[in-house]
Amino acid sequence: MSSPQQPVDRYAKFLGIEVTGHGGGRAVATATVTEDHLNPHDTTHGAFVFAMAGTAVAAAANDDEHTGVASAIHIDYLRPTRRGDVLRAEASIGERLPKEDLFVIRVTDADDRVVARATARFTRRARAR
Repeated sequence: MSSPQQPVDRYAKFLGIEVTGHGGGRAVATATVTEDHLNPHDTTHGAFVFAMAGTAVAAAANDDEHTGVASAIHIDYLRPTRRGDVLRAEASIGERLPKEDLFVIRVTDADDRVVARATARFTRRARAR
């Protein structure tokens, strides 16, 4: 599999999430938590952590040959983070089935502590030429 030109994910861009590596069933997304990403407890909103995991796995599920369509994502939140924390979401294929890919996504902080762990199932389709 080759690494395609990464299309712009406008929602991720709006949230301040940057895809820094993708291709071959892997991708990394990074972001710094801002005040706009906080919940009423002044910790990072779970929806933002989910968006980071979703951005990484979506980039990992697409390449020059295939397009991936999400059918399920499950996330476990393991540690709170706060404004100024740098988060990294790394997605990789855990299992490749005949028509689906099962992904594992780890969201970590700058000290490599696991913030959240997710799994995702994507239907793999041949990309139209």
